[in-house]
Amino acid sequence: METQTISLITDCLVPAITAAVGWLAGKRKRRNDALKSMQDSIDILSLENKRLIEDLTTVNREVVALRKENGELKTSVDQLCKENAQLKTEIQDLRKQITNAPA
Repeated sequence: METQTISLITDCLVPAITAAVGWLAGKRKRRNDALKSMQDSIDILSLENKRLIEDLTTVNREVVALRKENGELKTSVDQLCKENAQLKTEIQDLRKQITNAPA
């Protein structure tokens, strides 16, 4: 009878204990795998964020350069408009002189 009890204990208890230990070990591994997956995702997002920041910085520099160039062009256009107005006035004066000149 004693051997039957021992056999029953080893047949039922050992697999249950082994299953519990395996489940606990598997649970820890699954949690570690999930954490590793999340960390990999964070690393990928960090690299993408760094690349986007670099791109944004480059674009920002280009915008600043274009604004500076735009300001210079506006100044040039204003100056050319003034010169054009002066030349128009000068042409009108010269036409008046030609029409008023004795023939």
